[in-house]
Amino acid sequence: MRILVIGAGIIGTIYGWALARGDHEVVHLVRPGRGADLREGLALDIYKRGQLSKRSIRTQYLLHAVETLSETTIDLVIVPVKHYGLLPTLRDVVPKIGAAEFLLLTQNWHGSAEIDVILPRTRYIYGDAKAGGSFSDGKLVAALSAIDLGPAEGDGSPLAAKAASLFSSAGIAARLHANMLHYLWVQYAITAGMWAALIGAGSFEALLSHRDATDKAQAAVRECLAVAKQRGVALAQYPETRPFLTNSALARRIYFWLARRMFRKDEYTRRSSAHAFGDAVEVKTFYDDLVGTGRELGIAMPVMASYAAAVGRFADQAHMTGGS
Repeated sequence: MRILVIGAGIIGTIYGWALARGDHEVVHLVRPGRGADLREGLALDIYKRGQLSKRSIRTQYLLHAVETLSETTIDLVIVPVKHYGLLPTLRDVVPKIGAAEFLLLTQNWHGSAEIDVILPRTRYIYGDAKAGGSFSDGKLVAALSAIDLGPAEGDGSPLAAKAASLFSSAGIAARLHANMLHYLWVQYAITAGMWAALIGAGSFEALLSHRDATDKAQAAVRECLAVAKQRGVALAQYPETRPFLTNSALARRIYFWLARRMFRKDEYTRRSSAHAFGDAVEVKTFYDDLVGTGRELGIAMPVMASYAAAVGRFADQAHMTGGS
């Protein structure tokens, strides 16, 4: 299969490399001037965790990078961009790409109506990366385990099944969802609450080591999940919500004890979460989206509101220092 990956950032590079290793033809569309920087490839240090194995791979990814689109037929376009940059990316790429299908490897909180104007639903699905990392001294230090896939809503998407087969051929486990929007909204709500708590605490260690901070983080996530529930999401269908919604204080503390242990000891968790403070715009967008929607729906969110000043300072400081 001929695959076009938009960009050569963390997620696009990880999955592009994995698919290229699976004997697929992968091309990265990069910004003008970036192609020269990638002429010698990218050094990768990938911790790959599968269902039955774990291993570290150190290699040079000799990626094929282009700065303009040619007439060559593309079968699948992978769009690993921040959700707030998705629409301009699609407006630029879709008219140039022919009949290719799209995997939108991005988050979502506002639905698909604006996307549907640009791209018919039959031509795209959503994905959620089970990967992450950071660039350090010119090397991508990252982790990869799987990918979640599915249509915006509705069972039996041929494109989702095709994409699952594609990733499986590259040794990447794929989990299919019938309603990917609801799945993404759950992830968005959990991330928004945890990011706010992380900014408030100042570090992973502080968040996970102090009982008051962890209790407050769980309360923040519960508020965010209440917003997702009010939007129609059946939270009981998503096991990842249980540690936050359980009535057992003991169960909640055990969850955070396990989370602390994973952040300290588990290589996949440490690497995939390394970019948590990397994009202040993304953090602020998640926060504003959840609190704003909660306000619209009449849901009280006092814990999330208590983080407003800390999140604002984080965004302002990143802006002043030239961060994202």
